[in-house]
Amino acid sequence: MTEKRSAGQRSVAERAMDGELAALVVLARAPGIGLRRVRRLVDRHGGASKALEALRRLSPDQLRALRGGGRIPVARTAGALGPAGEGGARSLLREARAKGLCVAGYTGCGEAAYPAGLRDLLDPPPVLFQRGAGVPDSERTIAVVGTRSASSYGLRTAYTLGRELGRWGWTVVSGMARGIDAAAHAGALDAGGPTIGVLGTGHDREYPPENRDLYRRMRSHGILLSEFEPRTPPTRSAFPRRNRVIAALARGVIVVEAGGRSGALNTADHALDLGREVLAVPGRIDDPGAAGCLRLLRQGAGLVAGVQDVFDALGWLCLEPQSPEFPQSPQSGEGSAPAVDGPSGDRRLLGALSRGPRSPDELAVGLEMPVAKVLGGLGQLELEGWVERRPGGNFAAVRRRGGR
Repeated sequence: MTEKRSAGQRSVAERAMDGELAALVVLARAPGIGLRRVRRLVDRHGGASKALEALRRLSPDQLRALRGGGRIPVARTAGALGPAGEGGARSLLREARAKGLCVAGYTGCGEAAYPAGLRDLLDPPPVLFQRGAGVPDSERTIAVVGTRSASSYGLRTAYTLGRELGRWGWTVVSGMARGIDAAAHAGALDAGGPTIGVLGTGHDREYPPENRDLYRRMRSHGILLSEFEPRTPPTRSAFPRRNRVIAALARGVIVVEAGGRSGALNTADHALDLGREVLAVPGRIDDPGAAGCLRLLRQGAGLVAGVQDVFDALGWLCLEPQSPEFPQSPQSGEGSAPAVDGPSGDRRLLGALSRGPRSPDELAVGLEMPVAKVLGGLGQLELEGWVERRPGGNFAAVRRRGGR
């Protein structure tokens, strides 16, 4: 009897989750509502299902007033919010799951975790479609973006940054576009690091087509996210929407190479609006492809000449590679990481301590490690001079620099 009740309870929970997801899809699809208003309604009513019920009770005049006018007939909005709209939303969810996608909802429902950083947006995607498992560490996620028409210098730089960030366990976020985006993803993948591709299309569309091999690798070893329904084609308005998601997922945005009107600058603008760090790689002053980066630097963006500059800007302790920062090109086939004069102890402990002193118990809980293993690792790092013991039993990282 107990097992039957448990199964029944799970079924009820799953039905409630699907109802909430379907309500989010209905709200997102309803013409004239808009994503900002969807967020306000969901927050005000304590859930998408309750928000949808409240909208259905409104008279046409009340619904028109809530929308703020517009050219779309109020009857279209009311129809999209009705039972037929909900049936279409449930059909969409079944289709997405049949294609191997996980769904994450703004209200915390779904098979995948909704990224916390997206809640900082005024217009967060109500629903995300995800391919690939895993939840990235939001404290160690960085966006690498730039022009599609990249120079060989830009490609080498993006690839090396992606590889070095991945080698240190940082998640590289980018937009799966040709040029800088593709090179950054490839570098992270070659290092075995985590990487997230944010799409400006539905998951059924491999855009641009020349990145087909990259899509294959990302489906096997990365995460692909899209707020757009499967089969959604590329449109001019979709990519700025994608850019805000890239910025919100990351602690900071690195613009590697960008002209004066590059879409990467749009991502940087979103990052500034969200209070994220904006960094830029310098280029030649006579190169039109570097104009966007030079403008960002003049406006106060952090200068990136190597991965250590990224970690310094974000306050994360890292050991500096002794080899040159940008020695390889994406076409070189050399995927091995440069040698590092580093600790023999657990580098995860250093990463955790880079955010401030911690006790062994706090480290054990945060890193999900046995206390005995934490103490052993701290002892080794202390002997090598990478950490120091503080009064009260806490440990702190000792910033050491080299190679410059």
